[in-house]
Amino acid sequence: MLRFVILPIIAFAIVLTSTEAARAEVIVVPPADTSSPVVVKTKPPTIVVVKHTPAPQAQVAKPPPKRDRKVGLHFDVGGTFGPQVVMGGFSGALRFRPKEHIGIDLGSGYFAGNDYQGFYRTEIPLTANMLFFVNPQHKLQVYFLLGPGLSFGRVDTFNEVRRMTHVGGQAGIGLEFRLAPAFALNVDVRGVLRHRIDSDPRPEFFDGTRGTNTSGGALLTFGGTFYF
Repeated sequence: MLRFVILPIIAFAIVLTSTEAARAEVIVVPPADTSSPVVVKTKPPTIVVVKHTPAPQAQVAKPPPKRDRKVGLHFDVGGTFGPQVVMGGFSGALRFRPKEHIGIDLGSGYFAGNDYQGFYRTEIPLTANMLFFVNPQHKLQVYFLLGPGLSFGRVDTFNEVRRMTHVGGQAGIGLEFRLAPAFALNVDVRGVLRHRIDSDPRPEFFDGTRGTNTSGGALLTFGGTFYF
């Protein structure tokens, strides 16, 4: 009879011990920083290490750095059209873009043709133009230009060579098509007005009854600009 009483007591003790072991105390050790692992301790001592993996951060692609190209070389071909002179030629300019909306062209060129009397004529212009870009953030940009200039001309008449100096200015409107950051195409039309200032007392243009040293016309150009 005593044996039947002891056996249940021993069985209860075994179950109680197993239950106490199952109720092991859990201690969580906080990490020193976000990069350290989280340590979980149990009592009786069983150590479980849970590695802390920070959530991946979304990688935002940075736009490529914008290179500010403030200097360029401009080349064009063109023709002048007016009641006194018709010529064709080419020109070039050193272009500065200190601001997106502002450009400065310092240029020269060579033009040849005939005046209204049919005499052969050549001219070398010197120009300083301000360019005002309306929409520099677009590939196709509209600009206005305005500036003074000098021109040194030579006219071969029947019996002499006349050398002339003119001072004047030009104003116009144009388009720049930016094919790449380093290259653009340009087309513009300009109105030109000038007056002869050399020491020759004879008028430059004479129609039989009246003479004048003032002339004007239009200049149409087409070319390109290399930016650095």
